[in-house]
Amino acid sequence: MESIGRYRIIGELGQGAMGVVYHAIDPAIGRPVAIKTIRIRDINDTQQRDRLHERLFREARSAGVLSHPNIVTIYDIDEIDGVAYIAMAYVNGPTLEKVLASESAISGARMLRILRQAAGALDYAHSKGIIHRDVKPANIMTDEDGSVKITDFGIARIIEGAHSTETKTVAGTPNYMSPEQVQGLTVDGRSDQFSLAVIAYEILTGERPFVGEHLSTIVFRIVGDEPAAAHRLNPTLTEHIDHVLRKGLAKKPEDRYPNCSNFVGALELACAESRGWKTLPAGTASSLPTLAVPEPAPPPPPAFTMEPEPQQGRRWLVPALLSCFLVAAVGAVFVYESGLAGTTPLKPAAPVASSAQPPPDIPAADVPATPDEKPAEGKPPDQKTVVEKGQVEKPGGDAPNPAVAEEPRQKAIVENAKPSPMGAEPGSHPTAVARDEAPELIPRIQDVWVTSNPPGAKAVLDGNLAQSCATPCMMHATTGLHHLAISQAGYINEYRDVHVGTTAIDVPQVTLEQPHGTLFVTSEPAGASIRVNGESTSKLTPATLTLAPGFYSITLEKNGYSNTERIQVRDSLTRLDMQIRQ
Repeated sequence: MESIGRYRIIGELGQGAMGVVYHAIDPAIGRPVAIKTIRIRDINDTQQRDRLHERLFREARSAGVLSHPNIVTIYDIDEIDGVAYIAMAYVNGPTLEKVLASESAISGARMLRILRQAAGALDYAHSKGIIHRDVKPANIMTDEDGSVKITDFGIARIIEGAHSTETKTVAGTPNYMSPEQVQGLTVDGRSDQFSLAVIAYEILTGERPFVGEHLSTIVFRIVGDEPAAAHRLNPTLTEHIDHVLRKGLAKKPEDRYPNCSNFVGALELACAESRGWKTLPAGTASSLPTLAVPEPAPPPPPAFTMEPEPQQGRRWLVPALLSCFLVAAVGAVFVYESGLAGTTPLKPAAPVASSAQPPPDIPAADVPATPDEKPAEGKPPDQKTVVEKGQVEKPGGDAPNPAVAEEPRQKAIVENAKPSPMGAEPGSHPTAVARDEAPELIPRIQDVWVTSNPPGAKAVLDGNLAQSCATPCMMHATTGLHHLAISQAGYINEYRDVHVGTTAIDVPQVTLEQPHGTLFVTSEPAGASIRVNGESTSKLTPATLTLAPGFYSITLEKNGYSNTERIQVRDSLTRLDMQIRQ
């Protein structure tokens, strides 16, 4: 296809449920556009086809009034040979679906920016009485300048209605639909909030909250099942973050947040108060089961089993223990009196066997150790031998030192290592560290200098509000990765990952941005130049201006005529329609 209507086709951008999306050029003004086609002719019922045609044009006109910087603008709609087409603004960037399909996860800061812009666009549409009904990553586009554009406003309901009547299936991707939508109930803006919460859950955990091989399974889970806890799929998340996601994914609309911006704001706050949280790439949680929080492990089995014995069989135990204690005490006194402190120390003697032998039917290994047994002479009292995790001590083993149970090819790690005594035999060095054992990094406290523009912002490290400070200020952190949140009234929150090493660091200055308002200016006639507070701009009406919230004097000029109006710009969209007297 070379053209459709007056538009010249350049290439294909993708395929939808009922048509193809093309990249085209409007030859009248040389503007690039995206052309979405809908094959009305595929519907056999003539009356239904006429109803779809009427609804399509009515809904497209309604969506065309949505003038928002984060909504794809609709320019034109028409029908040729049974194919309706909608000409809309061309977005030079991938969809969020393609971004999430990449191997690497998007950063947490980028996720919050995308959700924040999408929420503002959705809330604006809801204020105009328009519900999207098909919020999903494929309908969220990212422009080359990093801004977000939501597409297909008002079109989802039309296509869904055509499909449900003709094929008895649900159009689009049901994984992102709200419980009330999949049940065919009345929906409002909180239905789009549910879909946005599904996207947030997917970015944070790498998994969709409701999945299944069949449509009926997905619908059942959306309506009746609670999603897996987000912090079980991604252990870097906290229960606070999971709580926000669950409220956005509540089964009943009245249990969710009042609007999409409230949901994203609560999520931003939960993330700011959490430390070290990260997003996961798609499929990570299912492919790496170790990321899930494990159930408590059962206690390890004992090294040996002991059969219960009659009380009479233990009468020999007390005399035997007393004999061992007396022999050890006499040996200690003898060593002390002999004055051998400056000579080669005696090697610890093997335990002296008691004259009182246990009955032959009781194994020697079953004799428990004395609770207050003291270390043998010649061994520094502050040394401590630690057996590697997973080893089990074997009473009665062949190890020369009964304090360490050595298994074949297992290594003992000695803590608090000190020089060996003089004359110690080779191989008996108590400070031997297992080969190939990397030395443990000792955490150190380092200074972290934080500045912001403007100054006076609140800096919070790892969500610890008790140790926050006002910039410029000095914070303190141990070696490792930390999460820094910067906030100030009237500005958008900023987040940074801070890597603390072996020296003090200066965090690059954080520049805070004020929330921007959007002013959409139109004039009669069009093509007028625009002055803001007396200063010329390079734009002609109709035009969109990005301004900080406040009051402005807007002057339009054309053909020597002008008109001036004073208007207040808020942190949302403000529309100004002016007449130029001629």
